[in-house]
Formats: sequence, structure tokens, C-alpha cells
Amino acid sequence: MINVSDSFSDWSRMSDHAASDPFVLRVEISPEQVPRLREALSASGNDGELTRRAVEVAEREERLQAEQAELDERTRKLSEREAELGASDDLTASDRIRLAQRRQTIELTEHELEERELELLNREAEFEGDVLLREDRVERWRSELTALQEQLERREGELAEYVEQLQGALGGASWPSPPGISELRRTA
Repeated sequence: MINVSDSFSDWSRMSDHAASDPFVLRVEISPEQVPRLREALSASGNDGELTRRAVEVAEREERLQAEQAELDERTRKLSEREAELGASDDLTASDRIRLAQRRQTIELTEHELEERELELLNREAEFEGDVLLREDRVERWRSELTALQEQLERREGELAEYVEQLQGALGGASWPSPPGISELRRTA
């Protein structure tokens, strides 16, 4: 179907124009109408140039529409990427804030751990000091006990010697037998 853009009332005005004015006729041809137009032009004997131009125009329009669709798609993808980058910048800022908070928490935790470690080292040093003092005290008591035991054994020996001397000097008198060492220790 061929559409003529000017109405018939415009035709009467055109006839009034001078012969020097070019005559312009606008025709819209859709790609579906090209084969019918080709048949009509071939019947009139003017098939070649007009048909070729009509086909070229239709192809150009199709390419233009495809390019426009591709351009729209690229624009959409670009907008999406810009939105993603904008969102990722926001996430990066929030990530930075979160990381700064984590870093601060870690630093506080490290500081607390260092303080605890120092406290534990101090406690350990105090404990070792106490253990050394106790060991020294026990060793001193042990040496004092050993000295006292040696003194006690020496006195027991002296006492037993004295008792024998007394029994020998009295000679024949019957004296009770001297107490044993264990009995002397109880009385001492």
C-alpha cells in the first residue's frame, strides 16, 4: 500500500505554482511492500533503479533500527555498571568502616592480651619467688633438724656414757636399767 502524504486539496494548490518549482511526492514503503512494488514497477518497465533504491532504503532502515536497539542495550548496560560501581563504592566505604572497627577491636584485644600476659608473667615470677623462698626455708629447717638430730645423738651418747660411769662407780648397787634411747627422746 502506497501512502501519499499530501491530501487532494493540496493538489489544486500545486497546479497554481510555477513550472520552475519542483514537484515532490512523498511515499512510505515498508519492507513488506517491496515485492509488490517491484511487480508494479516491472509491469510499467521501470524496475531497476527505483527498486534497488527502495531496497537500499529498507535495508538502511533495518540497520538503523538494529543499531538503535544495540545502542539502547549498551546504554542500559552502561547504566547498570555505573550503578554497580556506585553501589560498590558505598560498600567499599562501609567495608572500610567495618574494617576500621575490626582493626580497633583487634588492637584493643591485643592490648588486653599483652596486659594479661604481663600479669601472668608477674604472677609466675611471684610464684617462682615464693617457691624459691619455701624451698630455702625447707632446706634451712632440714639443716637445722639435722644439726639438732646430731646434737641429740651426741647428748644421748654422752648421757649413756655418764650412766655407765655412774653404774661402774657404784658398782654393786642394783640400779634399775637405764632407759632406752626412745624413752630419752620422749622426755627430752
